[in-house]
Amino acid sequence: MAIDRIKKITLLCPRAASQRLIRTLHELGVMEVLDVFDHHAGANEALHRAETATEECDKKLQKLRLVLNLIDTLAPERKSFAAGLAPVPLLVTPEELDKVIAHCDLDAHYREAEDLDTVYRRTERAVGEISAQLEELHGFEGLPFALKDLHALKRVKILVGEVSDERLSGFQTNMPGDSPIVWERVNSAGENHSRRGDKVKLAVAFLQEEESEARTALTSIGFTEWSLPRFSGTVQEHIQELEGDKAELQARLQETIEKTAVLAMNRRAFRILEAFWESQKNLALARGKGAHGKWVGLLTGYVREVDLPGLQSVLAEEYENVMVVASDPGPEETVPVSLTLSRFVRPVQMLVNLFGLPLYTTFDPSPFIFFPFLLFFGICFSDVAYGSMLILLSAYLMYKTRPYEGVYNFARLLLYGGISTVIFGFLLGGWFGDLYMPQYLGENNLILRVMRVTQVIDPMQKPIAVLIIALGIGMLNQFYGIALKMYGAWIRKDIAAVLCDGLLWLVILPGFVILVSKMFAPVPTPAFTAGLFLFAGGAIGLVLTQGRGASGLVNRFTTGLISLYGIVGSYGLTAFIGDTMSYCRLLALALTTSIVALSFNMIAALLKPIPVAGPVLFIAALIVAHLFNFAICLLGAFVHSMRLIFVEFFGRFYTGGAKPFRPLGFDSPAAILKRN
Repeated sequence: MAIDRIKKITLLCPRAASQRLIRTLHELGVMEVLDVFDHHAGANEALHRAETATEECDKKLQKLRLVLNLIDTLAPERKSFAAGLAPVPLLVTPEELDKVIAHCDLDAHYREAEDLDTVYRRTERAVGEISAQLEELHGFEGLPFALKDLHALKRVKILVGEVSDERLSGFQTNMPGDSPIVWERVNSAGENHSRRGDKVKLAVAFLQEEESEARTALTSIGFTEWSLPRFSGTVQEHIQELEGDKAELQARLQETIEKTAVLAMNRRAFRILEAFWESQKNLALARGKGAHGKWVGLLTGYVREVDLPGLQSVLAEEYENVMVVASDPGPEETVPVSLTLSRFVRPVQMLVNLFGLPLYTTFDPSPFIFFPFLLFFGICFSDVAYGSMLILLSAYLMYKTRPYEGVYNFARLLLYGGISTVIFGFLLGGWFGDLYMPQYLGENNLILRVMRVTQVIDPMQKPIAVLIIALGIGMLNQFYGIALKMYGAWIRKDIAAVLCDGLLWLVILPGFVILVSKMFAPVPTPAFTAGLFLFAGGAIGLVLTQGRGASGLVNRFTTGLISLYGIVGSYGLTAFIGDTMSYCRLLALALTTSIVALSFNMIAALLKPIPVAGPVLFIAALIVAHLFNFAICLLGAFVHSMRLIFVEFFGRFYTGGAKPFRPLGFDSPAAILKRN
């Protein structure tokens, strides 16, 4: 249950066997191939880089992605509830992979998909253009004459537009008798009036020679002119033609969608092919990392120590003249990291992966954050009913995703979180908030009796006590993080860091806590004296040692003194205070879950007295409200628990950033190949 030991190996083989050798490594999936010229000094002088090309793979992937994009757009896959919550890759057997490669005619499917894509895009664009034309014609439907006749007029100018009804009425009242303009209201098809909101649609006519005067009058009343389209026939006739064309195009779109749905029946095969060609491209790239001379080929890479005997055995059986040279990686090398955990702890590895894998020379923090994370999660969620719901949901996800390790482990982590939530729900008395109260479920109901037996403390009634407990958990977790820092230094055989950057802080911080506690509560004199000695002894030790890397006595003393504050050095009193106070969120999240739940209970109770429908509305309101609260509080508990791990805990001891161990093989996010 630790970081796997890695061996660096170099493979020498006859040049003629080098292609077959790398295919064997691809099938075994145990070796991460490195660039020979980056890891063997002098290789450039004696060897040549192996030739490789990825053009074929790139062409296949380009075709597959066009096909998949088309069917995902026009015939999206209907996913189950579990797949919708947590998308999973395909699980493929070697037999199915061979069958798909042999029988799926990618070129024919690509040509079909390309034609469908072209038709769909062209037709969709045409539908959009017609819709835009119909939008432009809106408002002109009521014109009873052909528009070409309006544009052909020589002496008269006709404008169509809209104006405010109020301003038109005022203008009509005050219009002089010799006004150069006349107008008529225009009714749209299907309307019995010409209004559009407070606007009135008008057709305005005036003589060409009086255009300037007419436009001035129209501008004074805020007339908005619409540009008249140019075509023969009436507007209504043209609209009918356009709508007919649009209907035909929409039928063509539907036909294209139906043909795409038929093509989508091969969706699984396309995704398997995509994964296959991605792996083939990786194989080609790995081949290019090798080197060869006139007679020999050379490959180098990393292998897990546990896989090395099996690799040597296979190579010895299948190849006569392959030499395997294994050694430990050098201290200056960036070694990839592979983690092997017990089945029980494996789900928490997801959290470590989110933050970054540990460096090869350190230790895996997964076992050490397992119980702190569940502790924080359980306190934040702390409701028996919500925890039970989470257990059921997690069990369902585990059942649906058992073959897919990553998603399955995430579901198991939620299952553990649900168990922790139930435990703290019993201790803190959360059952859908306060649904056990007599006004909801009656006097002396079963849940109320159980709650009275199992509840240890009520955060609603005693928030200060729960706050003190949360701060105590925070302080203990800080001490735990410092202890893990000492453990990491011990692994590196850095005894000075164990004593100076770890042990001295475990001396000064308890003393600091005792001294600060004196400000808020009475502290027995012996305890206060002990705290004073601890603080003084730790402070002196830190001042003398935290500046040990500086030059000169004055610089060392100054650095050590400043380190107590936390600006420099491995830790600091201010960092301890800030990190500890951050654990107040445990109380805040626990109260949030309870307060929101009991608020929903009160709202639902208001519906209960309604005649006949009251009980049904009461139950329906409870279901909807608590499902909402369950989802929101689940997210909050998970995020804030991760934050307490990543920020307030990992910051004490953990350095991530290692690259994962990625052996050459069928490696794709789209599909997983079941191996014997």
